[in-house]
Amino acid sequence: MRDKVDEADGQGSGSGRLKRLARGLLSLTTFSVNSALAVAAVMLGVTTIQMRAEEKPQISAAPLIEVAAFRPDFQAGYDVARRFTGRLEPARQTDLAFELTGTIREIMADEGGTVGAGDIIARLDTRSLEAERRRQQANRSAAESDLELAQLTLDRRRKLQKAGHVSDEVLDQARLALSRLNASLAQIDAAIEAIDINLDKSVLRSPFGGRVGARLLDEGATATPGQPVLSVLESARPTVRIGLAPDVVKSLDPDGTFTIEIGGQPFKARFAGLRPDLQTRTRTIEALFELEAPPALPGFGQLAELSVEEHVASPGYWVPAASLKEGPRGLWTLLTLVDAPDDGTHLVVREAVEVLHMNADRAFVRGTITRDTQIVAEGVHRVVAGQPVRLQGSGA
Repeated sequence: MRDKVDEADGQGSGSGRLKRLARGLLSLTTFSVNSALAVAAVMLGVTTIQMRAEEKPQISAAPLIEVAAFRPDFQAGYDVARRFTGRLEPARQTDLAFELTGTIREIMADEGGTVGAGDIIARLDTRSLEAERRRQQANRSAAESDLELAQLTLDRRRKLQKAGHVSDEVLDQARLALSRLNASLAQIDAAIEAIDINLDKSVLRSPFGGRVGARLLDEGATATPGQPVLSVLESARPTVRIGLAPDVVKSLDPDGTFTIEIGGQPFKARFAGLRPDLQTRTRTIEALFELEAPPALPGFGQLAELSVEEHVASPGYWVPAASLKEGPRGLWTLLTLVDAPDDGTHLVVREAVEVLHMNADRAFVRGTITRDTQIVAEGVHRVVAGQPVRLQGSGA
């Protein structure tokens, strides 16, 4: 029995070894096949890449870009427009007031109204002055009667003295009585004249032609001496007061015509004068300009701007602003053209310049360019330094 069991165990062990051997051979075969396939794929890929690398694509040359060029405009300097701000004001302005105390009876002008030189614009109640003037007139009439009587008395006593009937003392009394009456009459005339002056001062007249500004009192108000009633602004000679730098004042032409802009509207003006002192706060000198007969007077107090051309002596070139290109470190560059060798084209070269002044569409620059330098006029974003180009219309 034990021998049969040992024989069966021997047969089972031999069968297991055969199975393991078969599996090993199968794995080796599979690995070999996979490795061969991978090597074949790699060889195929390398061959394909080499074939594609050996192919030469047909690339057509791009046409040259055409650019417009110009030669810079050389100037010995440039003009800079400097603007100064001032204010429109009347040539004369005054606050009218009565010299006397009294009740305002009538005001004949309103704010914004137009008045002429010498026009009556306000009156005081003058009834008491008129009554006093009538009283003085009555006193004068009485004094004239007394004076006439004294003159007749003196004439009679002179005749009597010649006849020896009147002493010198009586004659002197008659003569001095006549003198006192003449003095009294003169006092009455002076009193009447003073009343007439006060009557004249009870009327406000415009000292010049213009327009009424503020109206500070109305009818029925009691005016005190010096209290403003109305303000009058002269409109015939509107004046602009502008603070100018001392160096600009020296360059002003006193006989020239200037353009001053007020509220977006230009006005012609002439130079009227300078104040002799320097404004310490603004370090400017105030200049006065008179507008030349404006068709429609702007409101006083509006801002006014004076534009003054100042010449700066600095050699340079005027170029279009479109030809400038921003360079490194805040510099500006121009793209210029130089002749390319042999083929009749041009090469783009970058030139650094310094911008001295710029207006709406031009820039004044200086740098290494000359009067004969050809500069790319526009489209500087389409070309770069070193690029071959051709001039418009050259046919190159």
